[in-house]
Amino acid sequence: MKNENEQYLSDWLAGKLSDDQLRELVSETDFLAYQQIKNILGNSTVVAPDSAASFDTIKKKLAEKKSAPPKKVIPLWTYAVAACLIVTLGWYQFYFLSNEVQTLVGTSKTITLKDNSKVTLNAKSKVLYANLFQYNRTIQLEGEAFFEVEKGRSFTVKTDLGEVKVLGTKFNVTSFDDYFEVVCYEGKVRVETKQRTTILTQGESVRFYNGSFENWADATLQQPLWMDGETAFKKVPMKYVMSKFEDQFDVEVAFPKSVENITFTGSFTHKNRETALQSICIPLQLKYTNSSDKKIEISE
Repeated sequence: MKNENEQYLSDWLAGKLSDDQLRELVSETDFLAYQQIKNILGNSTVVAPDSAASFDTIKKKLAEKKSAPPKKVIPLWTYAVAACLIVTLGWYQFYFLSNEVQTLVGTSKTITLKDNSKVTLNAKSKVLYANLFQYNRTIQLEGEAFFEVEKGRSFTVKTDLGEVKVLGTKFNVTSFDDYFEVVCYEGKVRVETKQRTTILTQGESVRFYNGSFENWADATLQQPLWMDGETAFKKVPMKYVMSKFEDQFDVEVAFPKSVENITFTGSFTHKNRETALQSICIPLQLKYTNSSDKKIEISE
């Protein structure tokens, strides 16, 4: 199979990438090197990038030009630079030419990527992805997001705590502090962390936090509840529950050490702070005090 990086060059030569787009991917000096190669090829027609004939045509034309008495000598370093650029193009594209989208406290946002995949970010979350995403379906996530992935080449979600790899599916990823959770709503996903690699199918979930590992199955939901204005938990320690509460209501929650590892199963609404607090504290027989508009204290 032809290397994907070769496709960038053939796309440009075939007119599928403009000069401006190519300039985004390379330095001005390197762009001039590409231009010299294009001049060597003259008016040759390059076929579609999916055909291996594209680069066969290029090689043949270069050989023909090289055997004929040249009007202008092109330094060999020009070709060396172009070859290096082909190898490193994808790396530069993701790490240096990226878009960033983030959400504020209590807000969510849906974006459509260039491959028509959709990403819905929960409150206080951020994604980073390449300008030419259709060539490199890799996205960096901080926080929580729901993904609806169009079928195609491999799609990877990277976080500080692990990666999720798919071809086409619907899934939710949560990654903050030392808490990492993936829920598969459709299709199949591969979850990779330093501890282990897990394959999830529809209705299956996996969670890593504080050195522990858990997985469970629940095929009743089609998408996460937070997309409908309600955050749900299944045996999650209070320190993580309160972190999500803070993300929704822009407050600081203080509680003693004895409370942080009490597990909570249930949900809270995003519409009313008082109702949300009651939904969390009453089942666990905890007390709370609104010490100010921006601070809440919880006790046993």
